[in-house]
Amino acid sequence: MFVKFSLEKKSLVIFYLFLFTIFPYPGITQTTGFISVKAIKSSVAANAVGVNTHLNYTNTVYGTRYEDIIKPRLIELGTRHIRDHFGDRTVNERYVELAHNSGIKLLLISPDGGNDLDHTKQEIIRLNKINPAKPVVELIEPANERDNGWKQDWTKLCLYLENFNKTYKSDSLTRSIPLLGPSFANTKNSALEFSKVCKNAPGYMDLANLHAYSGLYPESPVSGGWGISLNQAIENYKSISRQKPIIETECGYKMSEGASGHPAVSEITAAKYSPRLVLERLKAGVKLIYFYQLINDSENFGLLNNDGTPRLQFKALKNFITLMKDEGGDFVPATLQYKIEGDTGKISRMLFQKKTGAFMLILWQGIDGSTDGYKDNDYKEVINPDKKIKLSLTKKAANIKVYCPSFEQLPLGSGTQSIKTFTNTSAVNLSVPDHILVVEINP
Repeated sequence: MFVKFSLEKKSLVIFYLFLFTIFPYPGITQTTGFISVKAIKSSVAANAVGVNTHLNYTNTVYGTRYEDIIKPRLIELGTRHIRDHFGDRTVNERYVELAHNSGIKLLLISPDGGNDLDHTKQEIIRLNKINPAKPVVELIEPANERDNGWKQDWTKLCLYLENFNKTYKSDSLTRSIPLLGPSFANTKNSALEFSKVCKNAPGYMDLANLHAYSGLYPESPVSGGWGISLNQAIENYKSISRQKPIIETECGYKMSEGASGHPAVSEITAAKYSPRLVLERLKAGVKLIYFYQLINDSENFGLLNNDGTPRLQFKALKNFITLMKDEGGDFVPATLQYKIEGDTGKISRMLFQKKTGAFMLILWQGIDGSTDGYKDNDYKEVINPDKKIKLSLTKKAANIKVYCPSFEQLPLGSGTQSIKTFTNTSAVNLSVPDHILVVEINP
C-alpha cells in the first residue's frame, strides 16, 4: 500500500506539472523576465541637441567675444544646430562659417515685427547659394511667441502665417526648406485658442513648434509647463499642426530668479536634468530640442558662465553628444533581449545602437532632484540614493562598459571615461543614479 500510494502520488505530481505547463495557473507566468527591444540609432540622440544663441546681439559677449568664447564653445559642445535671428553682414557671415567649417546649421527666426519676409528670404537664398552642398539655413521659423508679442491677436497671426508660407513655398529656391509653426509662450491655452480662428493653420507649416518650459524634472506629470503634462502640451499644439513632426525650439533650466510656474535649479540639478530632458522628449516624439541658451545674457539660463567657462549642464550635454554620436553610413538597428531585476521602481530606460553593433542602454531614475526654487536661489538639491539592479542578457557580451556622462569626476561620474568594464559576461550588477547611466554592450 505504501509503495503504491507513493507511485500514485508521484504520478499525480507529474500530471499536475504537465497541466501547469500547458495551462498556467492564474497569477503564474512563464516569462523569464527578458524583453526584446528594438534599438534606436544612437546618432538620433546626439543629433537631437540644439542650442539657442544671440549672435545678432553684437554689443554683448555674443558679439564681442565670438572668436575666443562663442565659436570655440559651440564647436566643443558638439551640437549641429543653433537657433537665432539674422543680424548684420558680419553676423550672417559667422553663420556661414559655422555651417561650412563645423557643420552647425541655423534655424532662422523671422523678425518679431512680422515684416521683411521677402528681404529675409533673399538673404537665405544668398547664404545657401555660397556652397549649396553645405546650406547655412536648415529651418525657418515664424516670428517668436506672438501670443505674447501680439497679445493673442489670432487673426493677425493667421494672416501672417499665410503670407509666411506663401513667401517661401512659392519660390523654388526656398520651398524645400521646412517651415515651422508658430511658437507659443503659453502651452496650455494659446494653440487651442489659435486653432479656433486659423482653420488652415496645418497647411502653413511642415513642423510643429513647442516651447514647454516648466523648470521641473523632465518626467514630472506637469513638465509641459503651465501646470500640464508634456503629452498634453503636445496634444494642444496638434490642434493646429495635426500629425506634423514636432521639435522644441526653446527649453532649459534657469539658475536663479525662480518664479511661480518656473522654479530655478542648481547647476548640479540642471546637469542631471538636461540629458534626461532630451531622452524624455525623444520618447514623446520630439526629434530636435534647442536649449535656451548658450551663454548668459540678461537671463540666467546659460550653459556657460558670462566669462565663457562651462557650467555643469554644458559638460553634461557635451559628454552625452560625444558618447552617442555615430557618424558615417546608414544601418538598421537590431533588437536586444535583456532584463533588469532588483529595485526597478521609477527607473527609466532607452536603448540605442551604433554602427559597430554596440548597444547603448541608458538607465536613470526619473525623479525629482530639487525642491522649492520659486524665489531667487531658494532651491534645495534632493539627495537621491542610487538604485541597485542586476542587468541580464540572453547571450554573453564581449564587454560591457559603464559611463556616467553628466559629471566629469567621481563620485557623481567620470564623463566620457568608463567607470566600470566587464568582460565575457551576460549579467552585471549596476547602481542607477538620478542622472543618466550609459551601459555600452558590445556583443
